[in-house]
Amino acid sequence: MKSTIIKSSFLALTLSAAVISCSKKEGFTINGTIAGLDKGTVYLENTDEKGNKKITDSTEIKEGNFTFTGTVPEPLLYTVKLKGEEYGAFLLLDNETIKIEAKKDSIFKAKITGAAQYDIYQSYYNNEFKKIQAIAGPLYKLSDSLTQNGKVKLTAAQQTMMDKKWKDLQTFADDLTDKFIRKNKDKVAAALVINDRIVSYGTPDQVKTYYGILAPEIQKSVYGKQLKATIDLNEKTAVGSTAPEFSQTDINGKIVKLSDYKGKYVLVDFWASWCGPCRKENPNVVLAYKTYHDKGFDVLGVSLDDKKNLWQKAVERDGLTWTHVSDLKGWQNEAAILYGVKMVPTNYLIGPDGKIVAKNLREAELQSKLKEIFSKS
Repeated sequence: MKSTIIKSSFLALTLSAAVISCSKKEGFTINGTIAGLDKGTVYLENTDEKGNKKITDSTEIKEGNFTFTGTVPEPLLYTVKLKGEEYGAFLLLDNETIKIEAKKDSIFKAKITGAAQYDIYQSYYNNEFKKIQAIAGPLYKLSDSLTQNGKVKLTAAQQTMMDKKWKDLQTFADDLTDKFIRKNKDKVAAALVINDRIVSYGTPDQVKTYYGILAPEIQKSVYGKQLKATIDLNEKTAVGSTAPEFSQTDINGKIVKLSDYKGKYVLVDFWASWCGPCRKENPNVVLAYKTYHDKGFDVLGVSLDDKKNLWQKAVERDGLTWTHVSDLKGWQNEAAILYGVKMVPTNYLIGPDGKIVAKNLREAELQSKLKEIFSKS
């Protein structure tokens, strides 16, 4: 009898210990070395679900070595960086033992080992994305060569050829990205790649489809919730929806509201002086404005600049004679956030009734859409 009691007690203790060990969440340890830097302070910076950066921890460097310890509730994006440096060692941090090996002047090139979730995420950029770049790079060079960097218009035959090449590249890229997402649907990496590639360069329907592919636990992650918020926002700014109202100040400090344009067709054009593709598209918008302004078409430029002088110079240099507004908050521009702008240029064509008619009309598509509208009026 005594033996049975002892065995029962031992079993209870063993089960209790197992429960405690399972419920106890193991944390992370980051062991780092920075060649060429014996002492100093290194920071751990988190990028939250809204894209805001926040220092969450710091530690001292001793003889080139440093250590961070802690816990994260789920894999989250962090950066290990030095004070005053804009860039650092970027990683997807999970509760693992991670090693970072870096050099003083190039921490952003650090070698990171032991970060399993990060390795999966990076594998997309080390494999699929490099294959896409290998085709895209020469294609951009060919385009620039044929157009002499935008100075010469393509012939009909050249345009047909380039359209075919761009379409083939898109199909190739979509296929690689699709396979990666489906293969890793139960990993945070899949949600991040959807955020990186599909949200910025795909369609709202694609974002919705790929979100539906993700495993339930990934949908509930921070980055899954980001995708859901994007889907909800896309529905608010879908074609046929009433364009969200906003107001900002123009270059002269005057408040301008979107509703000031009611009764006209207005192209709300999100751009920035530092954006090469925006500046390349500007002559096309100038042509549209000159052709259709007298018929009831207008443009409202919304700049994602944070320096007024650069914004103003670009407006003058590119001959953009319509109204321009900005709150000079860069990517945190409140109108851009309201519309879910993830890249520039992005534009919305809004009808006289205040409803969104089309989105992201560029080059010939913009001219074609305006011709269709104003040939009926």
